[in-house]
Amino acid sequence: MDDKMRLRGWLAAKNMNINCLGEYQDLGVCYQYDDRLHKFPQDEVFLSDGARICFLDGYVYNKADFICQEGYYDWQKSFVVSMEKDTAAHLQRLRGAFCGYSYVKETGHVTIYTDHLSNKALYYYVEGDRWIFSDYVEPIVRVLRANHIPYHFDATAAKYILTYGYMLDDRTFVQEIKRLLPGCYADIIPGDVRIKSYYKVPHTEEAMSEEEAIERIDRDFRQAVDREFAKDKEYGYRHLVDLSGGLDSRMVTWVAHDMGYTDQVNIAYSKMGYLDNKISAKVALKLGHEYLFKPLDDASWMYELDEMVLKNNGAALGLAMTGGNQLLKTLNHGMYGIEHTGMLGDVILSSYYQDENFSKGAPKYGYNQYSTKVRYEFDPKLLEQYQTQEEFVIATRGILGMQTSYMVRQNYVETASPFMDIDFLKTAFSIPFPYRKGHAIYLKWMDRKYPGTTEFGWEKWGGVKPKESHITLRKIKTTQRLAYGYLCKVLRRENLDSMNPVDYWYSNNLQIKEHLDGQFRERIDSCVLEEDLRNDMSRLYCEGSFTEKQQVLTVLGLIHLYFD
Repeated sequence: MDDKMRLRGWLAAKNMNINCLGEYQDLGVCYQYDDRLHKFPQDEVFLSDGARICFLDGYVYNKADFICQEGYYDWQKSFVVSMEKDTAAHLQRLRGAFCGYSYVKETGHVTIYTDHLSNKALYYYVEGDRWIFSDYVEPIVRVLRANHIPYHFDATAAKYILTYGYMLDDRTFVQEIKRLLPGCYADIIPGDVRIKSYYKVPHTEEAMSEEEAIERIDRDFRQAVDREFAKDKEYGYRHLVDLSGGLDSRMVTWVAHDMGYTDQVNIAYSKMGYLDNKISAKVALKLGHEYLFKPLDDASWMYELDEMVLKNNGAALGLAMTGGNQLLKTLNHGMYGIEHTGMLGDVILSSYYQDENFSKGAPKYGYNQYSTKVRYEFDPKLLEQYQTQEEFVIATRGILGMQTSYMVRQNYVETASPFMDIDFLKTAFSIPFPYRKGHAIYLKWMDRKYPGTTEFGWEKWGGVKPKESHITLRKIKTTQRLAYGYLCKVLRRENLDSMNPVDYWYSNNLQIKEHLDGQFRERIDSCVLEEDLRNDMSRLYCEGSFTEKQQVLTVLGLIHLYFD
């Protein structure tokens, strides 16, 4: 397999021929294929004795909390002891990014698990006494093919991508392969899979003053930052930190620097000269960090759809992380442990919605979609899992959608965001909605605790500094940007005020346009598509924006990869 398509995952199988994967370890009762990063080997668990096999991949911040006499004061043995006492309580106590399994040899009972927010994704296939687990879908498909096991296209997964642009539940494009959802573990006894939840994102507000909210935010954010960066330091890695024109990555890099983690390499990618480029460069220069920038202007990443849908498991739009993927390929990966991101800070410390009644109301379909040109009815029972619209959108668009980029990044490095530290999450969602609305408490936290961060423009505000005193200027700038964007669209000119003017690049680069249109023409007649779905996809591609075309190409890319 071409190295650029090579996935770094782990896989365990029983009663399966997995020769197609290459070298693997025969554990007697099952097989294990191992092509992982091994960034934090002393955090991993792999213990096989006469009674059990226990495995954890990833990293753990609080190993010391589990060391016990019964485990002979050894991390791996103590982990196993704690896991066997009470699986749910054990997983609740863990802090970090991880997934793994436990196998009891006498009974054949298997337990698989992922972390609280599925930073480390986990997929599974179970049919009778045949089962496979992996953090990527493609190796599972390869094994199914090698064993002549039939599998089928999931049209609902395709409809999720054609509307929302990400999965809403545990589906994949293969009906027989499921994702273990965040905060869950599964007990697997031959022929039976029992999913159990040990964690849900809390959404319980508490009465507090603004000053108290700021103090809580700062305390728990600093704790989250320290956890991440101390893990790098423990293993001697440099700190790889995303930086853009937004607030979230800025706060990660700034607060870490303030805490003494100064050996940072900031990475950024966007259209050359766009605000993301200009602002991030200024912040990195101010802090004295090394700065690496990847311009997207050559649009070469538009050719990488098949690679991207392979790497993100088809869980979201295929071309959403291409610039980052290209940049990460160029780095010396051995120098870095975790890529520190500002993932979801914008909606965790602020909110997706500005209307409190809607945000706290019963969840509804039809919002936060990438396209509304095609419409489908989805199972209402899915909504019943959530109390409010905000819970629904954080769990789906946030964790199952936006965080999909971590699947791509984890081909090179591990990933983390202090905003998604579960102790910080509890604090953020305890803050009253009026404080979070419109970044109110976010901006006050920045101004009072780190005033230097507000001296740089904010991409979302058109380069206006993120200060309450600049709100009027921001409104003027926003109006100007909207008018300019509309004019560029009408006149078919390049929008210079865009991180990634994809519609312009698609329309004006004939080579790229022909490549993508050619992929569409070659793949739209796939025999796995029902006629109605094929017609919907054809209309969406022919009439839609580049993002909507990308939705169609993502579905066709997965069909090409797994079925054609």
